This record gives sequence, structure tokens and C-alpha cells, in this order.
Amino acid sequence: MSGERSLLERLRDPEPESSRSIHQNTSRLSQSVMANLRNLLNTRQGFSSAAPDYGIPDLVDVLHTFPDAINGMRKAIKTSIEKYEPRLRRVNVKYVESPDEIQALRYEITAELVTEDEKASIWIRTRFDRSGEVEVKG
Repeated sequence: MSGERSLLERLRDPEPESSRSIHQNTSRLSQSVMANLRNLLNTRQGFSSAAPDYGIPDLVDVLHTFPDAINGMRKAIKTSIEKYEPRLRRVNVKYVESPDEIQALRYEITAELVTEDEKASIWIRTRFDRSGEVEVKG
């Protein structure tokens, strides 16, 4: 079972004074997942030599196929999350039309958190702007 925080988070802040527990803190788990998704969705494929497919395609490369780019990016987001965020299952990515903001793509991500204690879900809104920056909110 994966921990509440990623390995890098635990190395940065080991929390030696805290007691060890087999119970997960769902709130901390979802915060850690959100942080990982921010990193994942703001990384472009090809930038990691250890995992060349880590991240998502560059929005500039995809936009030339608009409107097909909408579904292509949706699939890329879903595939990336399923591969690089094992603390989520049943990932669903849906395009959210935003007629008042034509130069941005928005997606809504829903998934189940993998926990031992309780059933928990996560809901995330993303916004891809022209600069390539991805805003992730939950």
C-alpha cells in the first residue's frame, strides 16, 4: 500500500516526532496526490530522461489539430495519471467547455483515492492556458 506522502515529500520533511500509524490521513493523502498531479500536469513529455513519457504533451504541439486536440489531451491526461499516480483508480477526465474563455482548455478529473480505511473520491479542475501553464485545483 502506498503511503500518504510521496517519497520526495517524506525525504524533505521526515516528521521524526510523529508516531507511526497504519491508518491513513485521507486529507493528507489527497493533498499529496494534488501536489503530484500539479507536477505531473506541468511537466512536458520528454523532459525526464528516466521516464520520457512522464507528463503530458506540449499544448503547443497539440493545438494545431484543434478541435481533435481536445480529445487527444483528455486521453493523454488520463493515461499519465493512471500510470504515474497509483494512489488513484477509476480515473475519469472530462472536457469542460468554456465559451467565455476560448484561449484555454479546461478539464475535470474525478477518481477514487486508494485507501484501506474508507471510500474517498477526489475532484480536480484543470485549466490549460496559452503559455502552457496548467492550473490544478481541487
